[in-house]
Amino acid sequence: MLGNGLGKILEDMVQRHNRFVDLFSGSASVAWHVSQKYRVETWAYDLQHYSACLAAAVIERDHSVDNQQLWASWKKRATQKVKKTCPLESSLVNVATVRKARSWGSEFDTCSLINAYAGHYYSPTQITWIDALRASLPENDTERKLALAALIMAASKCAASPGHTAQPFQPTETALKYIRISWQRDVCADVEHSLDLLAPRFAKLVGRAGVMNANEAAKILRPGDLAFIDPPYSAVQYSRFYHVLQAVALGTTSPVFGVGRYPVISERPASLYSQKSTSLNAIQDLLSTLAERGASAIVTFPDHKCSNGIDANAIKQIAKKLFTTRSRRVASTFSTLGGPASSTTGPRLARLPADEMILCLEPK
Repeated sequence: MLGNGLGKILEDMVQRHNRFVDLFSGSASVAWHVSQKYRVETWAYDLQHYSACLAAAVIERDHSVDNQQLWASWKKRATQKVKKTCPLESSLVNVATVRKARSWGSEFDTCSLINAYAGHYYSPTQITWIDALRASLPENDTERKLALAALIMAASKCAASPGHTAQPFQPTETALKYIRISWQRDVCADVEHSLDLLAPRFAKLVGRAGVMNANEAAKILRPGDLAFIDPPYSAVQYSRFYHVLQAVALGTTSPVFGVGRYPVISERPASLYSQKSTSLNAIQDLLSTLAERGASAIVTFPDHKCSNGIDANAIKQIAKKLFTTRSRRVASTFSTLGGPASSTTGPRLARLPADEMILCLEPK
């Protein structure tokens, strides 16, 4: 959307405000964009740690980093840990080797990344490297944040799963080819590539990234702040789809279960925006708080009723009572986030075209 209307709206509004606060940071792409392009303090919040890690890698840094030196020393430390682990060889991928990989991983500590994901989302070699790199992060705070973000990005690219990490591919006749493709990826090469992308990026003014509920984060805003609101639109908790990246961010996980290798529900962040019974009240409370705090806001949302019960028009009607508003609609695409197949359109597509509403809200 940054190239399809949102970028111009940000250009118009950001420079008239003192601080930009992304309340649903997600992949951090909007926070990165604003912090690099404008001389304004950028803050980013999300319920999930992996999101805060991605945001921090850029918005909490005001200089570039020598990524080649960082990578050389980081990989050297991790290599020693990989050698001690001696990952199971998995060059040949078939039903038997996938099962053997899972059995190998089960011998490790139940809270380790290897136990949780070996033979599921990653090959034994891949998850051994991910685990070793996570345990060998640089001590320097700036470099550590950059390295962790690069590792999370690489883990996302390598995961043997259809788009998100809700469930890994299973060793069936049709899915084995996808496991082979994913397991052939070189984790180290993907980490190094991610470092190459991130290291030159930095904020014009150092900002802040954190893990916090959007409605709570809104309470710290003040007049002159511009909030960016891109809330969940699915009735399924987003933590279901990103639990592997969450574990990589934390470096550990509680014992996992099921085909998806999930931690227990109590340890997965839950959003009021992904529950039909609470979603509308949540967005109303958020906008009311921002109005009380005297902040401005940009809201983006699919221009149709979504599975969590919210629709763009309802948000617009709430906002009109609290702010001076203007809106714009743009074409976009959305992840189906594991939505069911349709009896009329057939199998579910990973992404679908849809219109997006962008609401610009200014204090009355």
